[in-house]
Amino acid sequence: MEPGVTGAYDDCRLFVDGVGPAAEAAARLMHSRGYRRVDQSLRVTDGVWAAVRKNKSIPWNADADLIAQAPAFLTWPVTVEVHRDAGVDDQTMLDAVRRLVADLRAVGAEVVVAADFEEEL
Repeated sequence: MEPGVTGAYDDCRLFVDGVGPAAEAAARLMHSRGYRRVDQSLRVTDGVWAAVRKNKSIPWNADADLIAQAPAFLTWPVTVEVHRDAGVDDQTMLDAVRRLVADLRAVGAEVVVAADFEEEL
């Protein structure tokens, strides 16, 4: 690995509620916060990308008891998978996730972060 790059910052998922389905969440980020779509992802910053998707954490046919026991955020309608290009340092990833969370909240979303580095946010 390169200096400043560890595996601890590779995986990050945001659970999002309050901004409609995935397409609406992405549109809000693009239109009011300046994000740009590249292929299937939004560019957060150089080398850091956000894939805004329908939440499929709990299967549609899951048992009602399972759903009732799960944390509420697992049933929110949108997830955002944040990933980085090879060589992007940990601090850049951390700063990009902070920006993305702040921008989602600025457009009216409630956000829960699931990442190994969530306590640093």
